[in-house]
Amino acid sequence: MTARDLEKKQLVQTIALIQKEQEIIKKQQEVAADTLQTQLKEVADKRINTGSEGAFYESVVEYQRHEQELSLRYQTAETQMKRLKTLSVMEKSPYFARIDFKEGLEAPETLYLGIASLRNQAEDTLVIDWRAPIANLYYEGELGTTFYATDSDQFEVELLLKRQFKIQEGEMLSMVDTSEIINDDFLLEILDEASSSQMKNIVSTIQKAQNAIIRDTTNKILLIEGIAGSGKTSALLQRIAYLMYRNRKWLDDDQILLFSPNHLFSDYISQVLPSLGESEVPTRTFRDFLQALLPKYTIQKEEMEEVHFLTGKDNQIERMMNSLALVSLIPEYLEKITSIGPLFRDLKIKGETYITRQQIRQWYEETNPQLPLYQRSQLLQSQILKKIRGLEQAESHKAWVKDETEERLQAFFENDPHQEATEENERRIRKKIRQQIVRRKFRALTNGVQNYQFINRPKQYLHFLQQVPKAILAKFMVTEQDWSEHLVNVKQQFRTRELTEEDAIVFFLLSRGLFPVDVQQKARFIFIDEMQDFPPSQVALLRALYPKAGISLCGDLNQKVFGNETIVNSLDTLFPEESVARYQLTTSYRSTQEITAFANQFLSQEEQVQTTARNGQVPRIIQANSQAALGQALLQQVTNTAQNQPHWRIAIIGKSVQECEALYAQLDEEQQHAIQLITTEDTFMKRRIMIIPAFLAKGLEFDSVYAWNIGDNFTTSQDQLILYTIATRGMHELTVLVPNNQSPLLEQLDTTTYQWQEVE
Repeated sequence: MTARDLEKKQLVQTIALIQKEQEIIKKQQEVAADTLQTQLKEVADKRINTGSEGAFYESVVEYQRHEQELSLRYQTAETQMKRLKTLSVMEKSPYFARIDFKEGLEAPETLYLGIASLRNQAEDTLVIDWRAPIANLYYEGELGTTFYATDSDQFEVELLLKRQFKIQEGEMLSMVDTSEIINDDFLLEILDEASSSQMKNIVSTIQKAQNAIIRDTTNKILLIEGIAGSGKTSALLQRIAYLMYRNRKWLDDDQILLFSPNHLFSDYISQVLPSLGESEVPTRTFRDFLQALLPKYTIQKEEMEEVHFLTGKDNQIERMMNSLALVSLIPEYLEKITSIGPLFRDLKIKGETYITRQQIRQWYEETNPQLPLYQRSQLLQSQILKKIRGLEQAESHKAWVKDETEERLQAFFENDPHQEATEENERRIRKKIRQQIVRRKFRALTNGVQNYQFINRPKQYLHFLQQVPKAILAKFMVTEQDWSEHLVNVKQQFRTRELTEEDAIVFFLLSRGLFPVDVQQKARFIFIDEMQDFPPSQVALLRALYPKAGISLCGDLNQKVFGNETIVNSLDTLFPEESVARYQLTTSYRSTQEITAFANQFLSQEEQVQTTARNGQVPRIIQANSQAALGQALLQQVTNTAQNQPHWRIAIIGKSVQECEALYAQLDEEQQHAIQLITTEDTFMKRRIMIIPAFLAKGLEFDSVYAWNIGDNFTTSQDQLILYTIATRGMHELTVLVPNNQSPLLEQLDTTTYQWQEVE
């Protein structure tokens, strides 16, 4: 038998082994379900025996044992479901590589690499998880003497064989032996595949530079700068999967925070981790995260997002707020007000003042002056709650409480005639009713104090903003008049319980210094994609909440579309005591060589992108004399592409939402049914052909891209970056449609990098 025949036989046996494990788990689930139903019935029937003290404790212990058994049952069921999901992926593609090696004088061993490990009936490992230390022989080892390392040791081996497979739906489509990291022909074959509405994992094609990022456990802070299509997002997600595998004994899924720029992108990457054998880690936008921190306020959605993208400019006040300028003022401000305390509120019930702010300030001044402000506020809270209990006690002796108590007591005995009518029982019930009446009156006050509402946070924040030095305003070119208007706007927003994202960050950080703030989610690792749109103040907030968490930041500085202060310029301030490991991915794996050469012309010389040797068609520029003719040419080209490449996803990318909506309005009913218009981040990609504005296309990729209406609306340096973003969304084909008044940016292009076509 040939090597290929033997590998096909191995594949069949491996799939059979996977199917056998699936059957076993499903049978275990059936048995567990029957047992669980029995136990649930027993628990439901269980009654705590109060006949004697001994019987009581015995029944409590038995009840707790039942609860523990149920908890273990549920935990096992969850583990089984996760394994079944992994096996369902492996059934279609059990592995993607094979390594043969020998250690010392021992016999040669063979291992296959997949998204998870697999053992046979004899408990011999057939498939190893791609994240296991020994799997690094495939990603970085070369034939001959080499090594792999674990946390505690290093093992020298002789690598005898590296074989790569392309397996789909249980069928082996290709195999190749190589001594390289990843065979170029194999890589190009994978890259030539059609895109999908959701990102796929590329564990079979991880390159050496990406592998270093994924497996870096030495550095807590990683900065990954990559050009469009360099696999930076894939490397980031695979790093998450690797860390989850490596730290699986103590790391829970909910201890990972993954931020993405918008919900559209979140949906796009949502299936990568499950396809790598891990649970899905929910992605979130920073706005969603901030909203959870400040649930009583509505965090306003960024209405100027597209404007920032099109102009590359930010509002100067927003730019200042997004920087670390105001964040860095908070510690000094808190220190200054610690001696006198924060601004307090009178505590009222229905307009009647029960505790004055002057009294609260006096109690604050009596707390330990050596403690920080937030701890003194905590002691103050205890003092106020103690005072409220005294107020409740005094209130309980008032006539209105006694009258209402007697009314309720009478109604209680009328509604329950079986109650024991003894003096002792009546006195006990009367006391309980009286407490309920008084506590109901003071409930809102008590809850407010427990939430530190005796501190006037909005007023304190406005006071903080009023203290911002003129030198900082001048540095960011903010006039005193503009700043005064901003304060008025903030005051108005507090009335309607709204905050901009920029103000909400500083407001929350200030609040943390005024009183203890408990954040429910505990994060050990934080991952930020599209970091070029993630301002320093946001990272500062995450560092304040999770000072010990590892942080991986990833982005393409060539696609910086917001005029905010960048994280890169604030690394020393954000991470003063930690070294930042910087990685650069400069090879594009997304686009063909021809598309990359075309897009490179919109970047400066030092920003030029390297590309793989994957070739395709030269981009086309189609010009028409009228908008109607241009639209007709677009539809004709899109129709041809859709017919010739039925599995391709096609994106028509316009500069703005307005242009996309105008184009969509020109389509007839049948065309609108076939083509999806996407204008907000909350829309999911549901159809093969879509019209989408450039600012929402960032981070996404499509088989064929049509750049719509590239006319004299593209003239500035920011427009060059927008064109670069549009062009680099295309994997296999790029078509640029220009009106009669074409963009001057296109006139500067090398004519050998595109095909020119005119239509009537």
